[in-house]
Formats: sequence, C-alpha cells, structure tokens
Amino acid sequence: MAEKKEIRQTILKSREQMPADDWRRFSDRICASVMELQAYGQAKCLLLYVNFGREVDMRPLFQDAWKKGKRTAVPKVLGDGRMEFYVIRDFRELRPGFKGILEPVEGMMVTPVEHVFMIMPGVAFDQEGGRIGYGKGFYDRYLALHPNLLRAAVSFESQIVPRIPSGPYDMRPDWLITEARTIRIE
Repeated sequence: MAEKKEIRQTILKSREQMPADDWRRFSDRICASVMELQAYGQAKCLLLYVNFGREVDMRPLFQDAWKKGKRTAVPKVLGDGRMEFYVIRDFRELRPGFKGILEPVEGMMVTPVEHVFMIMPGVAFDQEGGRIGYGKGFYDRYLALHPNLLRAAVSFESQIVPRIPSGPYDMRPDWLITEARTIRIE
C-alpha cells in the first residue's frame, strides 16, 4: 500500500503540471485512438467518466457518441459507497458530487449487458494493465460485479510506470491507450 501511495502522489503531481496545450492535444489523440477500437464502434452504450483535473478529457468521446446515437453513462458514488453509472444526454445534467467530481443528479441507472464498453480513468498504469486509481476501489468493486464488461483504460504516456503492485482484487483493462500507443492486455 505504501508503494502505491508513493506512486500515486508522484504521478498526480506530475500530471497536474502538464501544460494545457499538451493536455488538450494528448487527450484528443487518446480519444481518437479509442474511437478506432472495434469494441467502441460496436458499443451501443459507453460507460465514460467526467474528467477531474488533468485526467484525460473525455469530451471528444461524449460528442462522438451523442452524434452517433450511442448512450453515454457516467459514474455516481452512492451513499452506501457503491459506484453506479447513470445515463446522461448533456453535460448540463451534471453537478458536483463525491470529492467535487461532476456526477449525474438523477437519471436511469445502466445495467451492463451486451454492447456496453467502459473507459476507465486511473492515476498510474503499467504495460501489463496494472492500475492505481485514487485509492477507494470504486472501479475494482464495480468490475468485480461485471467481470465480462469490455474496458479500456486511458492514460498519458507520463503515467506509465515499470510495475504496479497488484493484488487479487485489482481489475485490469482489456486495452491501455495513451497518446503514443494502444496496448492490448492479454
């Protein structure tokens, strides 16, 4: 846990110092690479996140999905500590929620079945799909309930580290996408 905490602090500090022009350009490249995935193209519903701080900006994916008639859903942290995804059709349906992160005020909860594709955030990753989130385990618990859900993690290349310590409850993505490459996790 101490090693994860140290990695988290180092990467968050570095990421928050990224120049705005790089953040925008790299986010656009990452989103374009996501759109090239077959899983994205076949998805009828996307489980996205609303970026907080200098996380990869998801606006291009929301805009593309809405243009193509795909449903989009974003996470909401519930009072019992669970995270669920709720459909949104517009950014105006969001208000600050858990830790000030924009969440849906209300709406229809999504139950992942066929043709659902998740994009997951994170703080740090390794090339084998090891992931460090923000330390609350929301995505790991959600994915434990939906283990067959196809998912990609998005990250800036600067967030890739040699090795992430992982345990039995840490859920890996199927793809890791940065501004420089797409890694298929086996």
